Amino acid sequence: MRIGDVSFWYADIGLPTSRRPALAGDTDAEVAIIGAGFTGLWTAWYLLAARPDLRVLVIEKEFAGFGASGRNGGWCMGTFNWNHAAYARATSREAVLEQVKELEGTITEINRICAEEGIDRRGWVWRPTLSAL
Repeated sequence: MRIGDVSFWYADIGLPTSRRPALAGDTDAEVAIIGAGFTGLWTAWYLLAARPDLRVLVIEKEFAGFGASGRNGGWCMGTFNWNHAAYARATSREAVLEQVKELEGTITEINRICAEEGIDRRGWVWRPTLSAL
């Protein structure tokens, strides 16, 4: 196992030794989510929080956290590397400010859910400053 093939955590402790069994055949679900990374698992969580009776199926080829979500180094940021001024020229300054507000809000939301659910979220949480428009 090489660094980069799996997350730092799995490279350190080893791959999961037990996995859930494959689907036995046809399965009924109201929502099927492909991938048990951050996006898939958070989507399932929000759907079930809103509608606990909903039949949600998360399908993962490998194991939860195998892909990019598991190799992110354990940090999350409420932004991404982008040129604010270029986006403002293509849309508007207000649109960029709204996008930045929403992106920064993800940190607050992740922290809220982790605190409510008792999820250990150690790692790096970064609140960026808005670059000049």
